[in-house]
Amino acid sequence: MNKLMAICPEKISKEHKSREYDLRVLNRVSEGEYESRMAVWRGLPSLGNSSTEIDSYVESVFNKMQQELVDAKRELEINYNDFYSMAKEEINYIKIHTDNKHMQLFWYTAIAVTIAGTLALYI
Repeated sequence: MNKLMAICPEKISKEHKSREYDLRVLNRVSEGEYESRMAVWRGLPSLGNSSTEIDSYVESVFNKMQQELVDAKRELEINYNDFYSMAKEEINYIKIHTDNKHMQLFWYTAIAVTIAGTLALYI
């Protein structure tokens, strides 16, 4: 996860805005799910590297979101287990869409070479 902290803030900001649009307009998720996913994005700079740091990060985000909802006199619409799985999905989304594009190009090239090699064997 330290890789995420090294990514350009403009790139993360751009992807964050794109994700907000996707969730609000295209996917039309519930307000509770939208707030939960955006809570993961807001605390992103403090994300650690190991799985225990990720687990503690998710727990702290959940507790902070829960406290904000209590302060706003609103009810929490999601339980911890659902939030945890959703947060892991969102962290994976962030890794995939904001990670180094050179690595993605490497994998696309490897896949293309594999497909071309397979086709060459059959032709």
